[in-house]
Amino acid sequence: MARRLCGEDSYPAPLLAVAGHGIRGTTRPFPDVPLADEAWSALLTTAKANRVLGQLRAAVDTGRLPVTDEQRQQARGAHRAVLLRVLSLEQHLVSLHEVLDGIDCRVLKGSAYAHLDYPEPALRSFIDLDLLFRPADIERAVTVLSDAGFTRTLAEPRPGFDRRFDKGTTLRGNRFEIDLHRTFVLGPWGVRVNLDELWDAGSEFVIGGRTLVALSRPNRFLHACYHAALGDWPLRLGSLRDVAQLLPDSLDVVDRARAWGVQAVVAAAVADATRLIGLPSTSPLQDWAASYVPTRREEQWLGLHTQAEKTFAAQAIATLPVLPGVRNKAAYLRALIMPDVRYTAGRHASALSRFRFGVREALRGRGKSAG
Repeated sequence: MARRLCGEDSYPAPLLAVAGHGIRGTTRPFPDVPLADEAWSALLTTAKANRVLGQLRAAVDTGRLPVTDEQRQQARGAHRAVLLRVLSLEQHLVSLHEVLDGIDCRVLKGSAYAHLDYPEPALRSFIDLDLLFRPADIERAVTVLSDAGFTRTLAEPRPGFDRRFDKGTTLRGNRFEIDLHRTFVLGPWGVRVNLDELWDAGSEFVIGGRTLVALSRPNRFLHACYHAALGDWPLRLGSLRDVAQLLPDSLDVVDRARAWGVQAVVAAAVADATRLIGLPSTSPLQDWAASYVPTRREEQWLGLHTQAEKTFAAQAIATLPVLPGVRNKAAYLRALIMPDVRYTAGRHASALSRFRFGVREALRGRGKSAG
């Protein structure tokens, strides 16, 4: 069974060229003349949704993308608006580290990629904050942030679920959200991440005079692959650009991916970035990715994410077999089948209605019909 590919027709053609702008040798063509109003509007909207407004602005400013004067102003205005949001979030990021003083964390994506991996931070936009915590620190971080005025968007199914099983949790403030992670993603691929290896020396960067710590470059690349291959569907081009931006010159990262058992995630992300953005095949990692043949189980796990209707239930069911030990499996299953009332309040009328909902969602998330 071949891995499902995200088609080029999921995007306006010029957007693929925009996503690769600034990378030498990309093959996606730009239009020769300014786009008509309707096509330009679609490009601007999808560039924002795919988080490549920085590349759009750069392509316009360098003349690579021909535009009218009005279109140029619109591109600059859209980029300026998202940068104001980014600057506000970075101010909050510094404040959060002061609130979390004494709780070690790593900055994920967003500011970390912008300041460490892009030639100019303005090229990498984001709309929320992501922080990685050690599993043992998740509960304390939630408590500290709750005391500071943040609220959980969803209660734990049972106490300790965040620390033991979940990807993490989301907290909402007045103007932004924070995703607290213990691993990269929900589901079997998240279980396979070696959590201890995420806490190496990391990479430092500075915002507002404060030194923050991101993942090390190899781990940032692996996280970029996770987010690109297992995130939005259709694939978000900004996430594929992260993969391209961090693409290693050697195969060293494959050893870590193989040790974790996540070669299929890396291969999918690298192959999709190369194909959709039109990257030149200059890295041995790209050749490796193009020749990688996933197993049937890897195909199934990737398939949980290669559809717009992916669900928590389908990913949860796929997680159960890969959890280590009978006790972990039993605790996980109990949390999902018989969660605390705080988790179900306002969502399910009874245990039976929750079970029926779970079955429907599991079938939907696996691309099957429930009825």
